[in-house]
Amino acid sequence: MKNGGFTLEELGRNLVDLAMTEDVIRRRATALLPVARREERELKVLGKVSRLAMDFHAGDPAVTRGTSGAFDVAIPHALTVRVETEGEAEAAVHKLTATVALRITPRPCAPLGIFLDVAEPSADSVLFADPPVSTRDYLRGRLEEEVRRELLRLVRARLADSHAERTVDLEGPLVRALGLELDARDARDAPPPSRLRGVSVQPSGAAVRRGAPSSEPDAQLRLFGNTMPIQVWTARPDGQLNFVNKAVLDYFDRTEAQILGEGWLAMLHPDDVPRTVATWTRSLETGQPYETEFRLLRARDQTYREHVVSALPQRDAAGNIVLWIGGTTDVAELRRAEAALRRSEARYRLFAEASNEGIWFWNIREDTTEWSDRMLAIIGVRREAWGGTFMSFFERVHPDDRSAIQAALKAHLEERRPFEVEFRIQHENGEYRVMFSRGMAEWDEKGVPFQMAGGATDITEQKRHQAMLQERREIIEQQQEAIRALSTPIIEVWKGVLTMPVLGVLDEQRSQQMMEVLLDAVARTRCRHAIIDLTGVSALDAATADHVLKLIDAVAMLGAQGIVVGIRPEVAQTVVSLGLDLSNIKTLSNLREGLRFAMQSSGVTVERRRRRKARSEDADDAPAPLSERGG
Repeated sequence: MKNGGFTLEELGRNLVDLAMTEDVIRRRATALLPVARREERELKVLGKVSRLAMDFHAGDPAVTRGTSGAFDVAIPHALTVRVETEGEAEAAVHKLTATVALRITPRPCAPLGIFLDVAEPSADSVLFADPPVSTRDYLRGRLEEEVRRELLRLVRARLADSHAERTVDLEGPLVRALGLELDARDARDAPPPSRLRGVSVQPSGAAVRRGAPSSEPDAQLRLFGNTMPIQVWTARPDGQLNFVNKAVLDYFDRTEAQILGEGWLAMLHPDDVPRTVATWTRSLETGQPYETEFRLLRARDQTYREHVVSALPQRDAAGNIVLWIGGTTDVAELRRAEAALRRSEARYRLFAEASNEGIWFWNIREDTTEWSDRMLAIIGVRREAWGGTFMSFFERVHPDDRSAIQAALKAHLEERRPFEVEFRIQHENGEYRVMFSRGMAEWDEKGVPFQMAGGATDITEQKRHQAMLQERREIIEQQQEAIRALSTPIIEVWKGVLTMPVLGVLDEQRSQQMMEVLLDAVARTRCRHAIIDLTGVSALDAATADHVLKLIDAVAMLGAQGIVVGIRPEVAQTVVSLGLDLSNIKTLSNLREGLRFAMQSSGVTVERRRRRKARSEDADDAPAPLSERGG
């Protein structure tokens, strides 16, 4: 049906701007995307199971008319998230503010309608307001990610359900407003309003050439090609170039006449000519898309650079190829970057294998992990059997070590302390291996960590050697303690009399030990005399003599008298040469004299055994008293 020279379809397209106002889009968005509900789900945070209760409350959408007739719609959401975590008495309540951003493009659909085409919501479609600095912690980041996923799921589900509802049929209202009736033939031939997303109809007023299409590019194609920043070209069915855009001419600094036909072969690297011509010929013969890679000479620096080229055949109604449309892209920098990346990866693999250290990566937002081959070998797990999540790792950690990992991760993710932790992880055969791991997270512009990487070393054997060395060290210390006890023996030779023989070299450490042992014995036994026997000391210097003097003074402070015995002649000469004053110290020649002196000082009568024996013999030889004689 015509009205003033326009079809209803054309008229509908012209009325889109008038019919689709910001207010209309706002009302439609409110009706189509209601997200106000309560959702519950579980979340595992650093090995702890948490139950989330999320309350979504949608606000009024804000609509802005964008470019190309599209509308940007922002739907604010106020969210309350209640987190109940195992092991914690009280639940945590978080208030979040999010915005769901959508782009709605009204598109004409046949015969007279408007389809509200909503772009596929991506992760970036859900934006969160910047939280205060104090709340930019790891848990909030995980909550935002969970809320983002839930919002996206709800929005996508609602869009899928409302697909048919997004078609606005203007045909009836428009016809009634104009007082017109549809021609029966037009009504019969007109296709129904489209219910398919994104469907649009080719304008009936557009110029369509009938008959066999021309193999020469038209003006519209030339205009389009010259506006493209990449190299665009077309070729006739026989493979002869008949058009190159301005980007081609600038790149090679050639005229169109020099490149068209087969002139472009002059810029091709000689070594690539046979292969390129063979590939191009095969596409011309088979009609298959043309894809290859070769080197072309750049005019600016006269260097051959790698290019990727592809072309598709354009066919007429009978299926005959009438034109080839292709594009060529300089990928030299990309190839260099790829080569550098391969070298970097090779160096990384060499480092990882040489250092015998396992490498791990953790995507915190997605809760996925990647482990190097060395990491998997440490616990004896095949890659296909590896779970690939944080819990896959955490469940293998020894129960007694899990709290240490949780504390270390929390301190690093929330307070940015260095992450270094030692733990035990279960091998596939059931035994536990000791690991030492360090890592570092990366934070986004909001201060929320989103990924973390690090390395881990198996220190099981090192720990075993350390335990063995520690055991041996303890044995050695016990032996040394026994030797020290033997080197400073305390002997109670008489009640109230102690003696401590000194053998060998008397250094500072040993002198200190002697003082501790002797003073402890004096205090414990409450003796009155302590005899220090230097018979076994062959040399005495100023420091040693000073230690002996201090020892005697310390004994005196405990109420006992210190006696030094057994000073050898060479030691006496040393004392005299050093000018040491031993006048206040009781010195005797040997231990027997020292013991005699101590006993006499205590009031004990001491007689020589030989004198007692002599008196006994004299008594036996004496004559008997008269009273005992006979008669």
